[in-house]
Amino acid sequence: MKKAFSFFLLILIAMGSFAVRAEGSSNYLYDSHSRMVPSPPAYVHERTYMSSDFDELPNLKGMQSACMKNGKIYVTCLTRLIIFDRDFNLLYTSTSYTGLDGRKTDFDSSVGIFVTDEGDYYICEPNRSRILHFSEEHELIRVLDNPGITGVDASVKYRPTQMVVDEAGRMFVVAKGMYEGIVELNSDGTFSSFYGVNEVQFNLWNLLWRNISTSAQRAKQSLWLPSDFTNLCIDPDGFIFATVQSSSAAESVMRLNAKGENILRVDDDDPYPSGDLWLNQYTSTGAPVGPSEFVAVDVNQYGVYICLDNTRKRVFAYNEDGKLLFIFGGPGNRKGYFRGPVDVDFIGDRIMVLDSTAETIEVFAVTDYGRALMSAVEAQYNYDYTMAESYWRKALSYNQNLFLAYSGIGRAMLRSGDAEGAMEFLKLGDDRKYYSKALEKVRNAKLKEYLVPVALSLAGVLIALKIAKALYRRRRERRQAA
Repeated sequence: MKKAFSFFLLILIAMGSFAVRAEGSSNYLYDSHSRMVPSPPAYVHERTYMSSDFDELPNLKGMQSACMKNGKIYVTCLTRLIIFDRDFNLLYTSTSYTGLDGRKTDFDSSVGIFVTDEGDYYICEPNRSRILHFSEEHELIRVLDNPGITGVDASVKYRPTQMVVDEAGRMFVVAKGMYEGIVELNSDGTFSSFYGVNEVQFNLWNLLWRNISTSAQRAKQSLWLPSDFTNLCIDPDGFIFATVQSSSAAESVMRLNAKGENILRVDDDDPYPSGDLWLNQYTSTGAPVGPSEFVAVDVNQYGVYICLDNTRKRVFAYNEDGKLLFIFGGPGNRKGYFRGPVDVDFIGDRIMVLDSTAETIEVFAVTDYGRALMSAVEAQYNYDYTMAESYWRKALSYNQNLFLAYSGIGRAMLRSGDAEGAMEFLKLGDDRKYYSKALEKVRNAKLKEYLVPVALSLAGVLIALKIAKALYRRRRERRQAA
């Protein structure tokens, strides 16, 4: 009986550990040494929306992109535009529009969408080599055809897939197959320049192999082309976030300034934001191989950006300094997992993922731990370090493996003047940069505290030595005179 009970108990333990591993496969972070550590979920699955949840929506086939603006959620399918409110009540859906010639035209290959603060929206139609510009009332304002791009092979077709518009009305377009960079258009739709050019990535082996190959072998080898941009978004400060889908790309997500230069902040001691750090390098059944490949990005009002990994179907979130905040998702058919995710977006304090393969919209709600974490990041972004410290401590009560919290508390204590106390937390957070600053402040304080007494003591000793020397000399002179 005891043996049977023990065997049954072992089975339960094994099943429990498997369930934890399966359901919590994305509840982890990386420590300062790039080791995987467990973490409570910052976001959990709230609801799955399917076409059957809406009377006027026959299907969600071919979902491509989404955009949240002015309390509305815009979703493009290949042949349909869908608009929800932030609670996913259906506001508008259409498979066609009235053209400038007054004729009804069906949407075709609708991919990227961008909505302005004024409510106008742009839809990319790559198969028709154009961008459609609509008013908030869904009236077609203009059709932006091929802008006459210079500096590219004439045989390369203009196929816009994603875009954003800045405050000046300039458009930044990802065009499939154009490796020269992001296409920058003037407000009137004419070509301006290429923006944020990706450099070709080489490695020593490829260079060596290409040099020793024959002309026939080189002709059969793939071309060395820069990595292709896949997605764009624009942050509240007007900087453009862009993702690059390439296993060889050194920078899989960028924050581009007006010159097209990558200004994404990352500490020298930290890995560049690139998804998973531990990779499966060998082919095996059902296991994704190789590094993460980001295919979508979105940023909120206080600098947190989320990236969708196409390799392992996960969402990675980073703060403005490139520090990993949380991870969720993964491949699978269960709640909270994805089959073919194509886009990710913030909708207030929730996160939405479009799963094109499953034809579902997955919505994730923030947990108490996630709310404390995000509140700490927001307070720190707004330079309210006292408030940030309280939220970091709350987040730390949920997750002792949150090294960013130790660092955040240490930085707040350092700014409040408690450099000695800050050193302990900065050491726990392995924040070498600010630990050095705290150490310098402590050292300077110690010098100020002991410098005057030590200097006075040394001066007193020197004076005493001089007096003693003078007395000795006078005594010696008296002896000689006697």
